[in-house]
Amino acid sequence: MDPRLREAAETGNIDALHVLIGDDPDILERIDQIPFVQTPLHVAANQGHIRFAMELMHLKPSFAKKLNPQGFSPMHLAVITEQNELVLRLLKANKDLVCVKGWGGLTPFHYVVTTGNCRLLVRFLEASPECIEDVTVRDETAFHLALKEDKIEAFNILIGWLQRTRRTHGSVFSFEKKMANWEDDEGNTLLHIAAKKDQRDALELLLDSQLWLHVKAEDSDGWTALQYIKRTNRRGVNINRNKSDEVETKIKQLKDKVTFERIRVLGDRTRLSMSVDMINTMLVIMALVITAIYTSSLSPPGGVWQDNKDDKNATAAPTPAPAPTPRLKFAQTYHLSNNILVNTSKILIFGDKSERAGTTVMNKQIYVVFWFLNLATFGFTDLVTVFLLSSFHLFLFLAIPLYMLVISYFCSMTILAPSISWAYVNLCFMVLFGFFPFLLFFSLLILSKSIRQTKADISYRNQMREALGMKLLGPGTLMFCSQYILDGIFGLWMPSD
Repeated sequence: MDPRLREAAETGNIDALHVLIGDDPDILERIDQIPFVQTPLHVAANQGHIRFAMELMHLKPSFAKKLNPQGFSPMHLAVITEQNELVLRLLKANKDLVCVKGWGGLTPFHYVVTTGNCRLLVRFLEASPECIEDVTVRDETAFHLALKEDKIEAFNILIGWLQRTRRTHGSVFSFEKKMANWEDDEGNTLLHIAAKKDQRDALELLLDSQLWLHVKAEDSDGWTALQYIKRTNRRGVNINRNKSDEVETKIKQLKDKVTFERIRVLGDRTRLSMSVDMINTMLVIMALVITAIYTSSLSPPGGVWQDNKDDKNATAAPTPAPAPTPRLKFAQTYHLSNNILVNTSKILIFGDKSERAGTTVMNKQIYVVFWFLNLATFGFTDLVTVFLLSSFHLFLFLAIPLYMLVISYFCSMTILAPSISWAYVNLCFMVLFGFFPFLLFFSLLILSKSIRQTKADISYRNQMREALGMKLLGPGTLMFCSQYILDGIFGLWMPSD
């Protein structure tokens, strides 16, 4: 590098830079042709000259991804020297700089984790979520590096982000499972590292927040995390969580345990994993089903009574009996049997106990079956439709007509009810219609999770918790039960790999 250019970079003299370019237009291009070189941007980043660095970013953007002979990019140097304002300006100019790999495969994001700079960590995750997937040449993720460098607060933030991210790799749980159970080149999972370093807080966080941990995984020495815990059996340290400003509020939120927010997170993962054609096809099918069900509430099978029973009896005039017509004995017997069959069918299917105008001619027993099948189908299709439409910006305008349609459906079913008691039932469901599909959904899907979560894994988890002095896992553990239910729900709908 030209000594004059180096001096301009060290002092942040933009005018001197322009003069040098005017005297030698190729001065920056010659530097750019060298694979590993200390560029003026490296020098400016190391010194913290923001305006000079941004001027070079504008003139020669390729400098931002150049590695110097020590294997650092300008972003690396800005992070290491704690030039936070310059780091944010570089991030704003090009978010991909977070993922530039230096020696050992370490990215600026990895250095942020190992230095424990939680403010930059949150900003990096917001700007470039994919950076969390970068691994070093030793197959270490940011989670591994945080534990190895004893940056427990940064590790808590990473786990919190992992639970809230909408990223999927083919199924709802594949990405979260992959990151939580990633092994480095020595076979160490996150549990292994935390157990070896006796990081109690990290162990408790993993056991409470991640159901899909491979608790029985062995490292290259054939040891499980439980064996390391039993060998050390010591306690970790507490972490100070007193934060004040906006960024630190985000840090606290990411460190908090996730409970019912998992419903929204896992729902978004499921929807994002579906193709546009699949969503369109499902919406068409749901629209057809909703139309058919709503039509049946307006025109039920068999129709409705046209008059009240009392009015019909009062206004009916006696009709003279027709003159008997000679028939063969066989024809008379057949006619009599046919009338008995028809009358019996009417009694069984339609009945005539509630002959009020506008009510269905079906009797109460058949109406119960009709009502239940319609409700289950209508409720489920509405729920799926709302789920598919929830990603649209105008979702509220799409949901309001659907909501009014549901109310209209129950109003119609209230009017059609063959008795006062069933009219009240429909009236109650008109108010509580939104809860039934969710309850049905929960009851069907919790069972699937109970099958997946084997007793052996739960027992092994209990041994680890007991060794750490934690409460044993059981029905009384609210946190685990809530995660257990939520993961089970979405595990059935979109099974993980």
